[in-house]
Amino acid sequence: MVATKGFKYPDRELYDWVLNELHKRNINNETIGEIAYDMQHQYLPHLTVEDFGAQLDEVLKKREVLNILATGFALDNLAQDGLLPEPLQSIVANDSGVFGVDEGLSLSLSQLYGSIAVTNYGYEDKDKPGIAAQLDNSNGQVNTFADDLALALASAVIGRCGHGSKLELEDNTVEGKQINDEFKELKLVVNGKEVEPQGDLVYFAKPINSDRKLPNWDLNKFANDLGKAINNSQELADRLEEAFSHDYYVNLSVDMVTWQLVIELLDNKMEFVDVVFVDLKHFLDYVYLEVDSPSEFVDTAQMIAQYVFEHDLYPYPEDSNDLEESDDEDNELDMSEMTKALAAITPLFMEHFNSLIKSGSLDSLIDMLSDKEDNRKDDANE
Repeated sequence: MVATKGFKYPDRELYDWVLNELHKRNINNETIGEIAYDMQHQYLPHLTVEDFGAQLDEVLKKREVLNILATGFALDNLAQDGLLPEPLQSIVANDSGVFGVDEGLSLSLSQLYGSIAVTNYGYEDKDKPGIAAQLDNSNGQVNTFADDLALALASAVIGRCGHGSKLELEDNTVEGKQINDEFKELKLVVNGKEVEPQGDLVYFAKPINSDRKLPNWDLNKFANDLGKAINNSQELADRLEEAFSHDYYVNLSVDMVTWQLVIELLDNKMEFVDVVFVDLKHFLDYVYLEVDSPSEFVDTAQMIAQYVFEHDLYPYPEDSNDLEESDDEDNELDMSEMTKALAAITPLFMEHFNSLIKSGSLDSLIDMLSDKEDNRKDDANE
């Protein structure tokens, strides 16, 4: 994978384009709300068609949802204009029953909203209620992906409503609201003490009082908040690169299917080098329950980096090993040069040594050294 550093995701353009495609196909709050209402009224009798439909606005704020919708609608549009290569053109244009890619794409959207959404999508796909039936039977218009995506949106709405129902709590805390003043100031727990959240750490703040937690604090919220911190700007990636001593460039993402924080490591040519997977459940427990270090997190990047290092997940670059090997090579080179120098000096030394022997100078030198040794012994005895 090759990433473009500094690329800003075209969220607004993507959102506007998808909304236009939905409008062209009459997929809106009302038509989606009707499907969701028919499926769930017996389980959530207090919700109206409008209540279900209103959740579509929230579903469409998720980037993963927009990516899936845009891909499906674009393929339908290309097939409508006959622009797909054969035999894919014929398969998509005729909505072949054994194609399965349209269901797979829609299922990936449903999976973003849990098992309730997945099971409802499977049931809806068999029954094809409401707007899905109209799209499926529209003669002359290719809606191979659109009919399934409409059902996936309805299942996502159902998932939001099912998981988002209010909890019965003794302190009368209402989901999404903090009716008690003590919840207005949120803190992090680090090493068993309260710490003021700094920078983007405010995303992960929660009340400290263990018997009075916000009811919607769970793994799903943590994953969404972490994704929000990643998507808001490039600054988090830049700070993580700094925390990694600029060994790599990084791309960050949250995989809502496997519940992992994915840290892609890139070299200075922006080419993929390695990847670090952080299990979100363990990461959540680590942040609030298992931090042994007395140091406080400054920001989210430091929080991520400390987890990665402490759990031996960081693939250190090979530069340090290369440097050691280079040092060894230098040492080998030095020893080689020294050997050559000794080989050159030895004949000269031996020639000089022999001349000393012949002239008797060596005997005089030995006698002189012996006299000095005797004098040192006498001095030592005194």
